[in-house]
Amino acid sequence: MSIDGMNDINEKLSKKLKGIKFNEVLAPFTSFNIGGPAKFYYAAKNNKEILNAIKTAKNFDINYFILGNGTNILISDSGFNGLVIKMENQNILFDNEYVIAESGVKIQKLIRETISKNLTGLEYLMGIPGTIGGGVAGNVGTPTDWINKNIVEITIINGQDEIEVVNKFSGNFSYRYSRFKYNNREVIIAVKFMLKMASQTDIQKKVKKYIANRSHQPINEACAGSIFKNPQNKKAWELIDQAGLRGKKMGGAMVSKDHANFIINTGQAKADDVVMLTSYIKQQVRDKFNIQLQEEIKYIGFE
Repeated sequence: MSIDGMNDINEKLSKKLKGIKFNEVLAPFTSFNIGGPAKFYYAAKNNKEILNAIKTAKNFDINYFILGNGTNILISDSGFNGLVIKMENQNILFDNEYVIAESGVKIQKLIRETISKNLTGLEYLMGIPGTIGGGVAGNVGTPTDWINKNIVEITIINGQDEIEVVNKFSGNFSYRYSRFKYNNREVIIAVKFMLKMASQTDIQKKVKKYIANRSHQPINEACAGSIFKNPQNKKAWELIDQAGLRGKKMGGAMVSKDHANFIINTGQAKADDVVMLTSYIKQQVRDKFNIQLQEEIKYIGFE
């Protein structure tokens, strides 16, 4: 495409999406602090803006990617050749023991809000840094408790660009998976949870329990969370540790010394460093234990 043609598209997009940015580096928007530029970047403040951004991308035949808090993803060093829609819809609505949270709400903020109203049920999500939309799409949680267990219904923008409410049972939830995880045609914009009333004493006991369970994780390091899913009846971190890979480094990427299922950016890591280290871990575990690890993180911009 010629420079004049590119400038024409940029001008048209600027009219459709107020505040759109061009060639915005994505690394600062990810917990890995890794990622090249997005050709187009737009922060959507509410559901109307999200829908407008999706329609605009389709009208201009532009690939788009929905970005939450930038956890559990690895963005290519070359960035994303399309429109990144940053979800900044952050309303929370309480109705007795029900709570509706928009997809841009950070999980930790929602937990704080529910605790303040003596509502229990989300404490097992303590320490998970993502947003509600991304968390539900990836069905985050502990190895035994997943976020879908508290869901009543999910509000989405469907493939026909209509707002639709679906029940939890149509979400195809399983361990670290839902029908929304790899599906940009259906975008989560809000989630309704059912919780229970409880005393602050009981709630704080649960909070302390789950914080203690995550105390060994490198939460203050630049990382994407757990890299691999746990194989059936196994723990990924134990396999990686037993393979002698704790502290293994490639470029600026290193297997965490605190928790072997975390890869951390030691300061100047590139996405390719993480990809090479991830591949090496998989190869070593496969060779030593005949187990094929599967990534929990999503790869963006590697097509």
